[in-house]
Amino acid sequence: LVALEIATKEMEMNHGLVVSDLHLFSRRSDGEKLWTQIDQHRGNAEILILNGDTFDFRWSQFSAEAESIEAALAWVERLTRDGRWKQIHYIFGNHDCLDEFTRELRQLSAERQMLECHELHLQLGRCFFLHGDCANSRMTPADLKRYRASWSKDRPRGAWSKALYDGVDALGVSKVFHELYFPRERTIGRIVHHLNQVFPEWREQVDHCYFGHTHQPFSGETHEGVAFHNTGSGIRGMGFQPLCFTTSSDPQ
Repeated sequence: LVALEIATKEMEMNHGLVVSDLHLFSRRSDGEKLWTQIDQHRGNAEILILNGDTFDFRWSQFSAEAESIEAALAWVERLTRDGRWKQIHYIFGNHDCLDEFTRELRQLSAERQMLECHELHLQLGRCFFLHGDCANSRMTPADLKRYRASWSKDRPRGAWSKALYDGVDALGVSKVFHELYFPRERTIGRIVHHLNQVFPEWREQVDHCYFGHTHQPFSGETHEGVAFHNTGSGIRGMGFQPLCFTTSSDPQ
């Protein structure tokens, strides 16, 4: 009987949903509308992974950075109270790693047991999650640290810059750029290069790797026995692809 109980516990599974790149507050984002439809993707998931760039502080429509941060914290706090999720893991991306926001969100995490913050990546069972900005080039950990440091001090752009950016985006320039700069094989190669340095044992310990950032959704691209998945983006016209995952519970 004891052996049967242990075997049963080993087979218990946790179900989750991973979402990235909502870019909330940006004019070019459909993130709010897409989020209202999230239950269509959720299935029986009780774990939520917000895998970076949930908010877009650089291109926020709020007039002041403090307003954006306050609205972002309120959004996450509502999420912790709506009863749908037993665990929420917030992984920072380049657009939402502002120093002030990360400090405030970590404080909220200290007050909400279900909420955990992660600077760069997270492993749950044999699933690995990272935002994916290490795919900009063949980045070392030091390269990524420098890149994130510049974004952590970023400031919102002015009205003229936002209008110009929105206009260029409406012409489809951003979509073409992402398609050309982040072809699937090259992108996975850059992710692998980074994983080799920050997590040398990843091939033995991971079955699935989930990332965003590139706004190029795909699923199940296998490299050295590990399946890579990109969850797309809430940016209008880019392709939004929340994905379910399953991970084993640790036996008690």
